[in-house]
Amino acid sequence: MTESNEFKKGITRRSFVGGAAAIAALGALGGCSAPLSSNNTGGVGTSAANHQVLSGVCRGGCATHCGIDVHVRDGQVVRTTAAELCDPRYNRICSKGMTHAARVYSSDRLQYPMRRIGERGEGKFERISWEEAISEIADKWTSYAEEYGPASILIATNSGNCGMVKASVSTRLQNVLGMGMLNGCYDQALSYAANKVTGSSAYAQQNETADWPNAKTFICWGADTTISTPQNMHFILEAKDNGAKYIVIDPMFNANAGKADWYIGVRPSTDGALAFGALNHLMEQGWEDEEFIRMSTEAPLFVKEDGQFLRMSDIGVAPTETQMNMMTGQEEPVDPPVVWDEATDAPASLAVAQKPSLASRNEVNGIKVSLVYDMVKEAISKYPVDTASELSGVSAEDIRELARTYAQDGPISTFIMFGPDHYLNGHYNYWPMYMLSAFTGNIAKSGAGLGYTMSMGSFFVDGTLANMPVDKAGNPAQGAAMINMPKGTVSEVLETHMFAGEPYELKSVYITGMNPVTTSSNRNDVVDWMKKLDFVVISEMVMSETAMYADILLPVCHWFETTDFGSDLGSTPFFMLQEQCLEPQFESKSDFEITKLIADAMGYGDYFDFTIEEYAEKMLDTDAAKAIGVSWENLKNQKSIKHFPGNKEFISFEGGVFPTSTGKFKLYEDNPTPWYYVGQDMDFTKEVLPYWEPPRYVSVDSPERQGDYPFYLFSQHMRTRTHTQWWDVDYIKEYEPEPVVQINPLDAADLGISEGDTVRLYNDFGDVTLIAAINAGLPRNMLASKRSFHSFEYKDGHLANLSCSDYNQMIPNSAFNDVAVAIEKVRA
Repeated sequence: MTESNEFKKGITRRSFVGGAAAIAALGALGGCSAPLSSNNTGGVGTSAANHQVLSGVCRGGCATHCGIDVHVRDGQVVRTTAAELCDPRYNRICSKGMTHAARVYSSDRLQYPMRRIGERGEGKFERISWEEAISEIADKWTSYAEEYGPASILIATNSGNCGMVKASVSTRLQNVLGMGMLNGCYDQALSYAANKVTGSSAYAQQNETADWPNAKTFICWGADTTISTPQNMHFILEAKDNGAKYIVIDPMFNANAGKADWYIGVRPSTDGALAFGALNHLMEQGWEDEEFIRMSTEAPLFVKEDGQFLRMSDIGVAPTETQMNMMTGQEEPVDPPVVWDEATDAPASLAVAQKPSLASRNEVNGIKVSLVYDMVKEAISKYPVDTASELSGVSAEDIRELARTYAQDGPISTFIMFGPDHYLNGHYNYWPMYMLSAFTGNIAKSGAGLGYTMSMGSFFVDGTLANMPVDKAGNPAQGAAMINMPKGTVSEVLETHMFAGEPYELKSVYITGMNPVTTSSNRNDVVDWMKKLDFVVISEMVMSETAMYADILLPVCHWFETTDFGSDLGSTPFFMLQEQCLEPQFESKSDFEITKLIADAMGYGDYFDFTIEEYAEKMLDTDAAKAIGVSWENLKNQKSIKHFPGNKEFISFEGGVFPTSTGKFKLYEDNPTPWYYVGQDMDFTKEVLPYWEPPRYVSVDSPERQGDYPFYLFSQHMRTRTHTQWWDVDYIKEYEPEPVVQINPLDAADLGISEGDTVRLYNDFGDVTLIAAINAGLPRNMLASKRSFHSFEYKDGHLANLSCSDYNQMIPNSAFNDVAVAIEKVRA
């Protein structure tokens, strides 16, 4: 017998789970029904002898990640508190970390596998068994693989669960089955730029956050730390307590700016122009750190007329060493770039020169060349202070003071996050921003960190388990398909049956750990292709908006209901154990077990013949992990182990050594390489030197802003949600109960809009209807709204309906904030 369930907008959405689990043990969370699972028999009044405290990790995509003590009484999670980590400076959690019990017993939990019986997105499902669900998935995917190739199936996974085992085993499935990847297209401008400039895209970018109090000046540039990552904020406040000056650079005056000693209001995505202007004044005043530029950047290198670095082989010195190319696995000759060594007054290899020269030269050994330093100075010269001021909206006086601050008020830590990222010109902002720190020596030493903060767990684990899997007999898997498909390309692929100029059939997608219908740009396009795909498989913990588009919907257990460990994509620099704190609720299963079931049903069980603990043990069985005392057994015993042994804080790029191709801070790119290719036109002249161009839609001079859509729309993070996670925790929704759009009081007066009015935002891509809120912290012609709501929480439409599917030529990055709109009051 099957059961039919319908998931609808509004009050009926809770009827979907048909009497879902409860939080009776929490008492305060009224309105939730009693638990259904047979093992949920305990209560608040049970004795302390039945109380356990187990190790957990809060591991959503918030770029922090915190250790949690999970309090379990009679088989129920009753509360969560901050864990006692091996470094007590990190013993903190936010409101979300304290409300996991409500997620465990959410009435929106998926209870059993289901098959769609209505139209996609309608939310009509029937209950089926796990055997039926896995059998249907295996049959469909096997058929697609045989007829169209395994690349006809894409896997899409992101930061819904940043557990290390979960992430690894999902990638392993992709490589075993030969699936392609549906690119999440989130936050890639900063990752791309950081990788390009420093050689490190997501790991060891910043100094350890515990080093931040050593800064004399702390600059928060494009990050709303108070709201987004409060775990990090207390280190900034400690720096202030130590006497540091706190500077915030942001388009709007928000809670974070309210804590600043100096707030610099910058026009959206003109950060690169602002940084160029400060660099221009810096160079004019002779304030640059010549020693750091000489020894730790590419400034002394030469470029030939063909645009390539001058190398030792060009001046007759053949390579004598080889190195492993990590992309090809092949040994390649080492052909170092050339500098002029002032110590010998002759050309020399960069690796051995004692004093690389910054003096201009037109030729070296008869070869015409240009000095990188001269080329960079020319790029900077295009942005005198007055020009930068006109572009950025920051006064010329403030730009000069910013330059002086970088030059004279160090050490300066610059915390850079995704504020400038979410535009079509996103990555062009970061290179000039990073240069401002490098040219003043405010990087690679205590109190002088630069970039964004991510932990380094992936450096220590065995990546071959995920990327080069073998079966029990040692036979290698077929490997993932060379398909990196941006979400904005799917509709085109389904219509043309082509990808990157080649015939291609896309039939199915497996979405795990992400909610793209709600979190993507151009939501209307995502909904369109989700409806057109042949077969959609989704694993989820709750009935998210994306889950409603599944053909087969698989219930995933909560993070506390399985074993894992956290160590990556967060600023807390630890390996942290996630113990299984209780049995999975209802019929839910872990991502690990779901992956094994699918692989086994498709005939690949030999690649997954291990338990979750055996897999975790293999992941941590590396020389790098052993060097810092990490093993699975040690982690089970100690609960948390820091990435860096000893009491000294980790200093990123210490000594001015960077993991770039030259070992130096990059100032010139002789081989620009895009992170994706779908046949787009390429203009590589934008990518070789520091460069900036205005954002596409929100520039004050764009046709849209000058025409029908004069307002710029900024989407904010929420205090009570990590992306869309925690949307189902009712009692913290009281703080942010519904979507609102903030508007400057003068703009509101001009439009006849009052606090609490219903307003409509619209442009050529779509529209949304929501409530207006007056906020004098916004500049004129700017609107701000929090972007983590589902469509059933809006009065009509969705915030993501207003953004485009366009991508920059180098990176498939969602331009959430490159949005121009009009606003109107909705008449009753």
